[in-house]
Amino acid sequence: MKRTLSAILAFALVCTLILGCGQAFAFADDKPVTIRLGNFNANGEPGQAASLKFAELANEYSGGTITVEVHNNSEFGNAPEMAEQVSIGAIDACLICEATLGEYDSRYHLVAMPYLYDDYAHAYRVVDGEFKDWVNDGTLESKGIHDVGSWEYGFRSLTNSKVPVEHPDQIKGLLIRTPSEQQLIFCMEALGANVQQVAFSELIPALKQKTVDGQENPISTIYNNALWECEQKYLTLTRHEWESMNLCINNRLWEKLSDTQREAIEKASAEASAFMRQTVQDSEADYLEKLAAEGMQIIEVNIDEFRENMQYAYDKMVSTGAVTQEQVDRMMEIVENARQ
Repeated sequence: MKRTLSAILAFALVCTLILGCGQAFAFADDKPVTIRLGNFNANGEPGQAASLKFAELANEYSGGTITVEVHNNSEFGNAPEMAEQVSIGAIDACLICEATLGEYDSRYHLVAMPYLYDDYAHAYRVVDGEFKDWVNDGTLESKGIHDVGSWEYGFRSLTNSKVPVEHPDQIKGLLIRTPSEQQLIFCMEALGANVQQVAFSELIPALKQKTVDGQENPISTIYNNALWECEQKYLTLTRHEWESMNLCINNRLWEKLSDTQREAIEKASAEASAFMRQTVQDSEADYLEKLAAEGMQIIEVNIDEFRENMQYAYDKMVSTGAVTQEQVDRMMEIVENARQ
């Protein structure tokens, strides 16, 4: 019996050594690579923390052959500028939302259509499931971008300096800043706002100089950029749009990586995504308490009252050619399937 146990332990040790050596040999053949990762998050935001976690894990899982340099605070420009730089290889990778990716594959525009999702879990089932399968056909890669996976950004809500918005008609006439994403522009127009596109890097000056009355962003962005200091007195939890930040890598670089390096990036991305998703959800209540303590008035609303106004936004996306009616119908089918 003792000899049998000893033999089993010896065999297990040999297997461990063989597997370990095989992994070491795989890493030994991999060429070291440094990936410059850009994002638009400020220090302290979940996206920045998740980026640092991704960098750490990618290095670990690649056996030290991958080094990720994290550049936040829009160091490489706004989202469209970063996407363009990744597509041509000027930078290696970036975190950008689906609305930006929609300029390279129109189907990504559909993820950010207003008032699609019931909650976070519903959104995750869509983007991690049937939608991901639908767009995985090489369209992005043909434009120089490889989408590693969806992380998180959060549901967006509205702030302004003029009025405590409780109903859609109170938004009418407010000058609201949005990024240059059609879904957000059409959503705010559907609610009666006068919309002005301002780059995120210029948002704070625009609010302080009263170039605009208000803006819309996830709760974490509102808090971490101290928007109460820009006379944003009122925060209305419209939760009008959900989208995530997607980890995108220059496709030529992706194709040059070894299989083990790609696996390391995919594994690290999945864990960073799970970390960011949990962080965003866990932190929202805390952020709202802190915003209230800073003097912002927090206003809950009837979401259905706002959703009723969105047909204009959907129709506008089709009429401007951002998406086709067939694509909208398919997305609605995917969203409904994810409810079941």
